[in-house]
Amino acid sequence: MPTRGGDTRARILTASAELFARQGYHGTGLSELLEAVGLGKGGLYHHITSKEQLLLEIMLGPIDRVLASSDRILAGDADATTKLRALGTDLGGAMAADLAAWTVFLREYSALGQTGKTQVLQRRQDYLDRWRRVLTDGAAVGEFRELDLAFVESVLGLFIYTFVWDRDSSPPEALTDSIMGVLMHGVCAPTRRRGGAKRA
Repeated sequence: MPTRGGDTRARILTASAELFARQGYHGTGLSELLEAVGLGKGGLYHHITSKEQLLLEIMLGPIDRVLASSDRILAGDADATTKLRALGTDLGGAMAADLAAWTVFLREYSALGQTGKTQVLQRRQDYLDRWRRVLTDGAAVGEFRELDLAFVESVLGLFIYTFVWDRDSSPPEALTDSIMGVLMHGVCAPTRRRGGAKRA
């Protein structure tokens, strides 16, 4: 069962992410943070060391979670097509569950110091490498076309911006299906696009 301190810290992270996503990191003052979390300055700094550290924790939380879940997906015995769809479903679910933090992840990178930037960039690269690995594996066995994988760099942005701009008009599952429908059409080998499975 979560401790009260853990609950308070989670509340700080959630409320701060919502403020930073809506107003920007630099556009959010300390007084607004204090009001949003219902704490005094001393109470807030009991749980965080600085505003920048708070920003870094907000940004690392969602990427760490999809790193863990994508590891489980890649560890399975499914084919590359199934794994790629699972990565998309997993990422779409993560976006829907924590869109404010993901928005901050995308928009506020430049507000971090060099150490924080290095941590975020390494995790981002590690995560996108999982997508590259699945696409490479699929191409090796004929499930996917041979591709220039530079487009993988845009995967996180594609999901985040789709969810930000369409979240009020479409359910998360529909947004994910739309993104993955376009992606799967683009990467699957022609026989798979026509029939859903590679012909013998």
